[in-house]
Amino acid sequence: MKKKKMELIKEMKRYLPIPVYPSKELQQLLRKKGKDISMETELKITKVFDSGDVGGIVCTILKDKNKEVVIVSLTHLQIKLTHPLSDKITAYQKQRKKNISRI
Repeated sequence: MKKKKMELIKEMKRYLPIPVYPSKELQQLLRKKGKDISMETELKITKVFDSGDVGGIVCTILKDKNKEVVIVSLTHLQIKLTHPLSDKITAYQKQRKKNISRI
């Protein structure tokens, strides 16, 4: 899994910025912090990092040209279905959620 994760990170870096949408949980968290955001709000992944086995792939996201950066797990983002990495990112997210549920 580690090798696949590192390959996905490399591919994602080539496609930055990546358009995504917040998960329901992320949307609720950001709204509690006073952010005007809905599940249809398009965000952009601007950086991608490996935070190890515990954290998985994390991303910095921006809304529009807002300068406020939020760091979030890739599992809390929904990739646009038309994006070239959609299948790979979705597969990673499913596997990551499965691994987390075992802990």
